[in-house]
Amino acid sequence: MRLFIAEKPDLAKAIAAALNGEFKNYSNKGVGYYTKGDDYITWSFGHLLELYKPEDYKAEWKKWDINDLPFNIAKYEYKPLEKSEKQLKEIGKLIHKKDISEIMHCGDSDDEGQILIDEILAYAKNNKPVKRVLINDITPEAVRDEIKKARPNSEFKTMSDRGFARSIADWIVGINLTRAYTCAYRAKGGNETLRVGRVMTPILSLIVDRDLQNENFVSSDYYVLSGEFEADSVIIGANLKTEKNIVDKVEIERIKAAIESKQFNIKLTKIPKKENPPLPYNLLILQTDAARLYGYSPKDTLAYTQTLREKYKAISYNRSDCQYLPEKIYSQSKGILDAVKSNIGEQDFLSKANLSIKSKAFNDKNLSAHYGIIPLNSKFEFGKLSEMEKNIYMLIVKRFAMQFYEAREYIAYNIELEHEGIKFIASAAKTTKSGFRGIFGKSSEDGDEIELDLENIKSNIATLKSSEIKTLKTKPLPQYTMTTLLKDLNQVAKYVKNENIKKLLIEKDKDKKGESGGIGTPATRSEMIDKLISQGFITCSKDKKQSIRSTQLGRDLIKSVSPMLSNPDMTALWFEYQKSIEKGEMTKDGFLKDVLDSVKAEIENIKKANLNIKIAGAIMCPKCNKGHLRRIKSGKSAFYGCSEYKNGCTFTAIEKNGKPILPNQ
Repeated sequence: MRLFIAEKPDLAKAIAAALNGEFKNYSNKGVGYYTKGDDYITWSFGHLLELYKPEDYKAEWKKWDINDLPFNIAKYEYKPLEKSEKQLKEIGKLIHKKDISEIMHCGDSDDEGQILIDEILAYAKNNKPVKRVLINDITPEAVRDEIKKARPNSEFKTMSDRGFARSIADWIVGINLTRAYTCAYRAKGGNETLRVGRVMTPILSLIVDRDLQNENFVSSDYYVLSGEFEADSVIIGANLKTEKNIVDKVEIERIKAAIESKQFNIKLTKIPKKENPPLPYNLLILQTDAARLYGYSPKDTLAYTQTLREKYKAISYNRSDCQYLPEKIYSQSKGILDAVKSNIGEQDFLSKANLSIKSKAFNDKNLSAHYGIIPLNSKFEFGKLSEMEKNIYMLIVKRFAMQFYEAREYIAYNIELEHEGIKFIASAAKTTKSGFRGIFGKSSEDGDEIELDLENIKSNIATLKSSEIKTLKTKPLPQYTMTTLLKDLNQVAKYVKNENIKKLLIEKDKDKKGESGGIGTPATRSEMIDKLISQGFITCSKDKKQSIRSTQLGRDLIKSVSPMLSNPDMTALWFEYQKSIEKGEMTKDGFLKDVLDSVKAEIENIKKANLNIKIAGAIMCPKCNKGHLRRIKSGKSAFYGCSEYKNGCTFTAIEKNGKPILPNQ
């Protein structure tokens, strides 16, 4: 008999639906298992285990003391999460059931999915054979197909080692350095917890840098000369070609005077081009479009897709970082679009889809652990969806339907007009076949392409009819919105100055179409942004634009942390280490030792340095005039003491209405 362990309850239901035999439900309130014929099916719901907290190793480590850091742990242990302890016990019992002869590991297809089930098997001390089943599509036929292709879990050992190494390393960095920075901050009178991490802190650094660049930017005037030219009764608008901005008004006026009513030589190039339909969504691009079009936060978009996948079985794996599709999906496309029609009713874009067209999205060579987010061959009551879920579903459906439309074809024109070395340039386009754009229209992100037919220009000469000098101002890069921040997080390498680090970040994403040196994953990025907001490091406006701004606390933290934390270098270097683990050139323990050594050095720097963080509303100690008063809990009440108590200051004050009562008050 086989025991299937699914990563989530919805996947367990999908597996049960795909297997033969009588179905029996032995679960209550999410705890338990199913049987289907001779097979058992149970489930996790995310991680059921977590790494020990420091105090689980030593009781005295519960108190935050910088002198205990970094924690030196010989063997990292896991313990059950309180909320999922009952289900973990059920899985353990099933693993050791005598009639179970084989375990079917049904975690998601990435590192996280691998270790999520592996840690359960290790905790339960499993010694039975384990096979790995990689399921993206949860329709019964697709699930049965993947079960047939199950492989020994031992083939995924390097993926498992890599995942466990990164998970433990993130714990080492996050726990130790959060405590170190917080202890130093509280010693100055602060009360907040300064959480730092490998992904979260570089994201904060990006936001802080952009805000400071914007605020410190000094705008200056520059001048643009535009002209209207006529050739064969066609009017062409063009701008003066310059190598850099012209800031001298006298110079631009001289050029304007020199060309009045002059004739210009025309150099016109025509390039036939095609614009293919955009690929299906991955999570990041879906979150970006949902933020731009509807003002949804990344967290909300992820939640809506989770409901669509788990409750309605409406879409494929929703956390995918890939935009390509398996070629076998092409043969299933008619069934998928028919199901969509059944769900949403007849739509023009569905009836005009041409299933004889096969877009470049269908390509097995470009797949990662998952494939693009698409609708499934699943029927449900569309009216039961919330407005937000409907919007997300329709975005996904339209992107998939675009794969069955022809490309837009157009002629790209580049025009150069020259008179005695003075050149004006312009570009335009003429659509010759509208293709998918005829149905789906232009996106607001497509830019300001000028539609103009220049086929009637036969002459080599154009006459300047009018010209105008425009005064413009230099502008900084705009401050982040949720849309622009999400886009930047998949290409942070472009901001990295160290060429080796930049190269590593780009190499990390070489097999991920749409990613180019990013940090985090589409799913964890939204989680990190939410943490930065909840911890007071950034704010996000409540309007559709979702403007992102750093707070003073966030800025002060970035000013205080070392480049090791504020730059994405750690992600790049860990990628290099993980490649070595995969090749057998480095052990997991060797990697973790290197991480601990770098954290130890950082803690020593924190101890020596004077943390450069302003304490909002900090009160100077009236006794020593050096330290700040810190609020200290004592049972159900609290009092205030001086941050210089270790250096001999004994001042204390009782609390009244949330404030210390000082002498002479």
